[in-house]
Amino acid sequence: MTESVPEAAPMRPAAPDDAEDIARLRDRLAGWMLDNGIVQWLPGEYPAALVREEAERGEWFVWRESAALIAAVRLIWRDPAFWGGDDEAGYVHGLMVAPERRGRDSGARILRFCAERTLANGITRQRLDTAASNDVLRKYYTAQGFVEVGETMLPPQFQGAFRVILYEKSLDPA
Repeated sequence: MTESVPEAAPMRPAAPDDAEDIARLRDRLAGWMLDNGIVQWLPGEYPAALVREEAERGEWFVWRESAALIAAVRLIWRDPAFWGGDDEAGYVHGLMVAPERRGRDSGARILRFCAERTLANGITRQRLDTAASNDVLRKYYTAQGFVEVGETMLPPQFQGAFRVILYEKSLDPA
């Protein structure tokens, strides 16, 4: 039986004007996490001004339907704050799907988009992280083909979870 690979999400590069909506979605999801006993993100810890700077550098991507923000993700090529060193990979951060879109394979489609973009940049490794205490995401990322490769402290600019699990996935360039 062949494993089904999801179609990539219809993402586009975020514009600086998308920053407010991205920050608002993150705060909304952070509140949901806290309400459900998940200590990973905290409302207000990732301000729109920071998202705007990152969007100006081409790091954020959004999925909109009509004017509504469906999802967002940040994709960078180096991540010394979480991973140390200067290793090149497709580092996936801030993967967010609007709550009303859950259960529609959106997360897998966004990860596929990130994988395709990573491969297009000549990189065959994708990395991400999640709070050590977030069992739901840990199981999800494992089911998406990521392998746990380490654990580290949360960088000091964040206030949520103290320890994060590092995941890696080798991308097949074929």
